Amino acid sequence: MASSHDLDLWKFMINGNCFRKLVDTTASAVLVVGPMGAGKSTTIGIQTGAKYEAVKEEVDGRLKKVYRCVQSDNRRPQTGDGYTSKTLNIGLYVAEERYGGYSYLDTAGLNEDRTDTHRMWTQWSLATSFSLLPKIKCVILVMDFRSLVSERGSGMRATAKSLAPITGSGEASRHFYDSMIFLFTNAYEDGERVQAESIIKIARTQLSEQKKLWEQHYRQVDAQSRADDPQIQERVAILTFLKTLAEANGRVHVCFPDTPAQSESQRLMVQKMIGKSAAITKEMLTDIVATRPTSNLEVLQMFAKLATEPDSRLGGKSYTEMLRQRADHLQQLVRLKEKHKERLQAIESDWQSVQRDMLSTLWKNRDELSQQKRLAEERMNQLKMSEAPTVIATKEVKKSHPTSGWWIFFMFGGGWGWGKQSARETLDYRDAWFSKYEIKGGDYTKDIKEHDSGKGLLKIDFTSTEGVDLNVEVRFFRPEKDTEETTRLIASLERQVQDLTSQIQDCDVKMVAFQGADSQKALVALIMTEKDQLEHADQDLVEQLDRTAVQPSDDFPQAPSQWSVLTNLRGVLSVLIEKQMLPVDLAASTREPIESFLHAWDHVQKLLRELERGPGSSAISLKSSTVSSHIEDAPPVKPSLRAIARLSWAHFCAESAIDKARLVLEGLMRQRVALATALFTYAVLLKVSPSDTLQGAFANLLLALSVYIVALKILSDGVHEASMIAMSCKHQVDSYLSCLSLWSGAKLRDAGHAGSDLATSIAERLGNALSNMKPFVKIC
Repeated sequence: MASSHDLDLWKFMINGNCFRKLVDTTASAVLVVGPMGAGKSTTIGIQTGAKYEAVKEEVDGRLKKVYRCVQSDNRRPQTGDGYTSKTLNIGLYVAEERYGGYSYLDTAGLNEDRTDTHRMWTQWSLATSFSLLPKIKCVILVMDFRSLVSERGSGMRATAKSLAPITGSGEASRHFYDSMIFLFTNAYEDGERVQAESIIKIARTQLSEQKKLWEQHYRQVDAQSRADDPQIQERVAILTFLKTLAEANGRVHVCFPDTPAQSESQRLMVQKMIGKSAAITKEMLTDIVATRPTSNLEVLQMFAKLATEPDSRLGGKSYTEMLRQRADHLQQLVRLKEKHKERLQAIESDWQSVQRDMLSTLWKNRDELSQQKRLAEERMNQLKMSEAPTVIATKEVKKSHPTSGWWIFFMFGGGWGWGKQSARETLDYRDAWFSKYEIKGGDYTKDIKEHDSGKGLLKIDFTSTEGVDLNVEVRFFRPEKDTEETTRLIASLERQVQDLTSQIQDCDVKMVAFQGADSQKALVALIMTEKDQLEHADQDLVEQLDRTAVQPSDDFPQAPSQWSVLTNLRGVLSVLIEKQMLPVDLAASTREPIESFLHAWDHVQKLLRELERGPGSSAISLKSSTVSSHIEDAPPVKPSLRAIARLSWAHFCAESAIDKARLVLEGLMRQRVALATALFTYAVLLKVSPSDTLQGAFANLLLALSVYIVALKILSDGVHEASMIAMSCKHQVDSYLSCLSLWSGAKLRDAGHAGSDLATSIAERLGNALSNMKPFVKIC
């Protein structure tokens, strides 16, 4: 079970995701990769229009050349210090059309691998991003030139190895290398700037050295032993990377953005390379995702846990429970908004009927709550007794057969790449206990070394069929009632039952209060008090959600709010549902919390929209939550007048001008008589005293405007007074007619009852008479 520290880290990571933006964007995607501190953020900033210049800064007592942004119109990735990666999510930065219009995807540093939690999230988020993207136009690898030459290229070899989590090591990896362009920073040697041709020569030299090492190491080794070598994939990755760089004529750029003009020159050069790159299609991305672990089930289980896990900062409630509680308050406010005005008017004429209507509504609400409680209790009892086998963990055993990387082995000779060999891998599971396990996949043989389900131990050696990749998934099962997810779901249902019980008790208290209302004034006070109480209750919930969700850390100094985490969790889950990315066989104990969370979210948003429009909206006062997502972007620097004007115009048009223009137009349409009077006055003034000067025209406009204001005042106040009198008269007449109708209806009912009794009496007497006549009829 994850610790509270792990949950806090998950909240940070989820809070920074941009999967919703990734789905909504239509621009071609450019994937930017590289080690920490290599210059990815600066590269993306330049490609999106930012200008940089080189400055000298003192770092640890030494002057160091750094690049400082001097102008940018948009947000861009924040430049890291080279030691700690500040990006655990795919960052999306869309360039304007004048800068190419590409979407640049910023990734975590290739050497970002601090904990299992970091690895799990980066694996899943990268695989999910590849599943969402229609294609990748280009892959930009940003490297520090010093890693290519220092310590005989050890940094370069580390970068090549680190590419494996993204590119993979099988045949599908060639798509990445075919699409890759290379950007080198800090390219100085003996104080002189290094050219792209020199970098390619260095790569060719290192490639030749690595070939010799390959031949020396594997010359006397048979093909199967090579395939079983744990370092084979790393050696293949190094050779593939060096071969790609050695043949990258026209795809290498050395970065020296020392001035704004040089920044612009770099942007144009890289943009030209991007346009010429070979794109990675949707089919290729699908193949790439299929060749590496994704940690999909573990991440989905964590999502379900985050949705249902009680949080002490939220009073022991989970996110789903908070949404349900807020939806209950908003639902009652919607009902009040729809009926509040009519009820107040109805109370003036017949407050007893309103009292009965309120009591009927409370009874209906109580019945609904009781039904929800019964369903929750039934579901809870069902889960406690369920013996259905449920997947608690999956382990993926994947490995390419030795012919992976055939284009390299063919080049080296030796004939190893021509044979069909087997891939071998060992599954060593030592975790939670399980009742049974199931192996999915084909073309393999297995050798069970250890099996103890009660202790959670399973060790199996897998060997694929010769010439076939090893692709096996082992699923571990446990009865549904014994899974941790079911335990959390039952606990959530128990809290839901307690909350529903409390709401039922509140309904009982309210019914007693409404039954005790003995006057019109008392009933009005009860209705208004309920609205105020609901508003205050909703405000308390919003204030709870506006508090920080986690404690700040060195890596994440800006702690997000609960509402921010909740909103971003909804964003990623809605993408999974929308794109049908939840497995079909996903356990109900994992699927139900995810779907319940999204249902509760959608219900809250629907109710908020209903409260914002229609009559009575102004009477409802709600506090809005603020979404302060974990922002790793740097703000604009000295934005151009064009950018300022664009942002200001967009803000002004979206929030001010359009709304005000609509209100003015609606006001004019409602006061057509006043407008017509003003226009008629202006026409008369033009006819009687046409003005040849600007002062005269302005005077005529002022006179027409004055007439409009006076007419508007007379018409609005006069109509209002007349309406009030008419409304009062209507109420009096309706009340009189109502009383008359009730009186006449009662008289008619009494008359009907009397007539019915008389007819019954006559029918009985007639029946008796006919019975008495039967003997005489027989004699006759």
